Amino acid sequence: MSSRWISTAAGSRRSSISAVAPGFAQLLATHFQAEVIGIDPSRRMIERARQKPIAGNVVFRRASAAALPVEDRSVDLVFLSQVYHHLTDPAAVARECSRVLRCRGHVCIRNTTREDDFVYRHFFPLQELIDRELPAREDIEAVFVNAGFAKTSRRTIAQLVSPDWRSFVYASALRGDSFLARLPAAEFELGMAALRAHSDEIDQDAGVTEDIDWFIFTKQA
Repeated sequence: MSSRWISTAAGSRRSSISAVAPGFAQLLATHFQAEVIGIDPSRRMIERARQKPIAGNVVFRRASAAALPVEDRSVDLVFLSQVYHHLTDPAAVARECSRVLRCRGHVCIRNTTREDDFVYRHFFPLQELIDRELPAREDIEAVFVNAGFAKTSRRTIAQLVSPDWRSFVYASALRGDSFLARLPAAEFELGMAALRAHSDEIDQDAGVTEDIDWFIFTKQA
């Protein structure tokens, strides 16, 4: 989704990208043939990213999204994946994105929102957590518009989260999801029972998809 916008921002220059999502750094570098800085506040996540084979145009740095380790007006794209709902001060991050982006540069945000449909909300009592911790689409848009960005695009995409229902149910039982991990044991077990019953009634070889929102914002000056 970002590819149609970065070429406009970079022109004939070699593109520069700050990815507040180390897992996407290699993909971005390969797709755009760009210099990419993968950023995460966690030392463990940065060390894990550095252990994987990476191209020479990718580096990783430990930093906060509110204090990006790059110079003013030095990048063409800031990419944030499943980061927004963890931000303590989204407005400060939006201002920081404006600081580091060149004129007509872009912010791409990939994040689950309150409006998105995902499997767990149908089987587990998660509404309170969803309302408290996931942003609304209009909230994300308002934060970046108030920081001087123009809304360029927003799409809701169905992404594949598991190749089949057997794998999805198995992974769910491990409680790796941060929302499931916080449920009381009794509520979690009731939800798992309902999820297993649903899985038994459908094609278990079918892939499992969930909604995720993509936003593109453009720096105006």
